[in-house]
Parts: sequence; C-alpha cells; structure tokens
Amino acid sequence: MKITAIVAALMIMAGTVPAQNFNVEAITQKAMAYTVAVELEVEVSFGIQTTEAKSRGIGTIVSPDGLVVFDGSEIDSDDPFSQLSGMQIDAEPKSIEITFTDGTKHAAEFIGIDRFTKIGFCRISVDQPTVFPFLDFTRRDDIKTGEWFLTFMLLPQFVNPPLSADIGMVSAILTEPEEFILTVGFNQLEIASVLYDTNGNAIGLLGELLNPAMAGMSPAQMLESFSQMEDFLPLLGIISTSKIKELIDNPPSRGEIDRGWLGIYLQALTSDIAEFWGIDNTGGIIINEVVKDSPADSAGLQTGDIIVRIDGDKIQVDREENLSLFQRRISDLGADAGVAFTILRRLNGQVDTLEINTVLARAPLTPSEAPDYDDENFEIKVRDMVFADYNIYNLDRRKFKGVVIKEIEQGSWGAVGGLIPGDILQTIDGDRIASVADAQATFSRISEEQPKEVIFFVWRSNKTLFVNVKTDW
Repeated sequence: MKITAIVAALMIMAGTVPAQNFNVEAITQKAMAYTVAVELEVEVSFGIQTTEAKSRGIGTIVSPDGLVVFDGSEIDSDDPFSQLSGMQIDAEPKSIEITFTDGTKHAAEFIGIDRFTKIGFCRISVDQPTVFPFLDFTRRDDIKTGEWFLTFMLLPQFVNPPLSADIGMVSAILTEPEEFILTVGFNQLEIASVLYDTNGNAIGLLGELLNPAMAGMSPAQMLESFSQMEDFLPLLGIISTSKIKELIDNPPSRGEIDRGWLGIYLQALTSDIAEFWGIDNTGGIIINEVVKDSPADSAGLQTGDIIVRIDGDKIQVDREENLSLFQRRISDLGADAGVAFTILRRLNGQVDTLEINTVLARAPLTPSEAPDYDDENFEIKVRDMVFADYNIYNLDRRKFKGVVIKEIEQGSWGAVGGLIPGDILQTIDGDRIASVADAQATFSRISEEQPKEVIFFVWRSNKTLFVNVKTDW
C-alpha cells in the first residue's frame, strides 16, 4: 500500500534525525525515577476455552500514592463480540507486578481501563504509607506540525539499562474523525509511554487514534465495520495532558459506571440523505429508535428526529465512521448531566426546528462489567443480564429474568449435561433465578444437599428447554 510505504519512509527519516535539541541524559535521569515495567499475568477466557498469558510493558507513576498508567489493550474486555453472544471474551488480570528501574518490585492492584484511550490504571500495593516519585505533566496548547518529541521504550529484562530513547515528529494535526495530534517515528511497543518536548516537559502519552470501524459497534454495524478494518492503518499520536489529568483525577474503575447515556439507536445524516430529504445541513444524528423509559424517551425525542446541535455546538457527523464522536461526547458528559439538543423534525412535508432538554442517565453495564459468580462444583461462571442481552434478543426487561452462562469448563458436569455459553438460566433446581446473587444462593444450597441430578430451565436462541445435569460429588 502506498500509505504504508510513505509512513515507513517517514519513520526512517525520523530515526536518522539528530537528537542534539534534546538533553537526553537529563530527561533519562528524570524518567528513571517514575518509569516502571508493568508485568501482567492475564487469564483469557472465551466460552469453554481458558488460557493464561503474560505481558510486559512500560508504565509511569503519576501520583504520590503509586497510581500507574500503562497500555491496557492487553486486558481490554470491551470487545464488540460480546454484543452478539453470551460467549464474552474476558481478559482478567490475575496479578500485576511493578518493577522499578533499580530492580525493586511491588505488587499492584488493577483499577480499570479508559474505554476510549485504552490507557490502563493500577495502584502499587504497599504495607506502609509511601510517597512515590511521580510525573507531573505540562499542558501544551501550541504544538505544531514538524515539532519533535522524545519518548522511551522498555527493553527486554536481560538488557541493562532498561530504557531506550526514541524520537518522533508531529506529522499532522487531524480534525476528523476527531482532533488528534498525529506523530510519525514511534511504534506500538511505545504506546502509553511519556512524550517529552525539547525543553524536557512531559506533554502527554503516546496513544492510538480510535479506529472508527470498531468504535461503538452495534450488531447492525458488524459486517460493514469488519469490511473496513483491513484498510485502517494504526495511527499513533498524543493523548493530551488535559485528558490524562482528567483520568488521573478520576481513574476508570471496573464496575463503577458513570458514563452518560441517552438511549437512542442512531445513524449519521449523510449528504445524500440530507439532499433526499431537502435538509440544508452538513451533518447530524438521525434517531432510528428511542429506547423506552430512557432519557431520550422522557425528553420527547422521537424516531426520525435529527439532532443537529448539542449544547449549542454543531454536530459534524456526516458519515457513519464519525458516529463515535457523538457517542463519546454523550459518554464523557456523564450521568445526571443536563443536555440541550437542537433537533429537526419532519412532519407533513415540513421541517420544524425544536429545542429539547434532557438529563442523561447512567450508561447500562456491558457484559464484561456485569457482576458474575463462579461456582466451583459445576465449574460454571454466570453473569447478570445487561441491556445488550435484552436488546439483541428483543426481550422484555420487566418480565424476563435470568443469568447468562459466561464460561463453562470442558468436561464439567454442566458441559457434559448440555449447558453451553450464552444460555440464560431462568431456574436452577426449581428456584427462580433473577441475578447472580440468586444463582449463588441456589448453588450453595445444592452444595449442601448434594443431589444426584439438577434440572436447569434454560432460554436458548428464542427457545426454552430443560437440561438434566448429573452430578458426581
């Protein structure tokens, strides 16, 4: 591909540029204090398959109490496949070890991953209160194309010193699909590493531009999105200081959801659709469906409405790839945020302009965020049902209850009996199951009684069936 050749040529140029404008020795000495190796032991499970993997990457201490940022893509479970199946790909960090450049090691507690930047967060565990050396970022709003930055790559464990300096250049300042300072000369092994300017200021982290083909994927978008992925070249650039500090002040915590939610199915107002409808607008959000009892429903938004402004800002979404920008805006506003929409409503051949205000709700849990329970006897892991389950199977959230089989071990009682990942368990041994708490209570009772067989009432692919599971206590 021509684009790949151009990028490769620029990377070669970047690697040959002299670094006399950087005081590399001074920056290295400073970085050695707060730069660490983050060693992850990860359990990856998919239905009946479970495996363990290890990874090692660069991390940076960003607070005196030992908060560490690192590339969290290895343990990101927010995958699109879980929207189509109960067979959730789950990457669970079993352990995290932090190694300082002087060889000192500490265990760390996993906190969470930012769903847009894929930056992970963990905190160093210590027995006594400890003040760690940490990095304080400098905000730069005047970064220009052609400016050079320095970063560090973590070298293999058998190499000393542990860090290798690298330099790259700002190659473009993108405005679409979002504002992003694009760099050239760096590589994906350096993602989440700190970028320093020629004055030695830490101005951000190296990150990857959100792939529009994967962002906010819905079941309806899956085939089209997969067809676009092959041509998407990974683009690296700067995660700004303002965004990083926002995350440091409020790190994403697994299981704690404060993302904003409007409750609509949406598509982009393309130029073709706008021309067909006779609408003089360069972009917007078409509402395909309003979720019942959602903030959008309460505010009076209707199917067919076109959102053209949010809080007075014009919506520049004129193709499907840019939908993630609107979704991110809603998400970042957070739960309980008041939002003002300007909408166009077509009625009887005319287009009316309306102003509608609403308050966002807390976003529904994703399958990876849902509470789960792992029963050791039946070797089965179940999770609570979430919005995506009801949405995909068109189930009534008020009436339909159960728990989803998230994982099941090969050869276990349940697997031999015929249970499979994705099954929704509605009753277990005659007990109605509405949550993982119900499932845990029932499995505990069964463990005490130790019956020779247990009957599961299962919903599977729009059908119900009874599954008779033999036990062997």
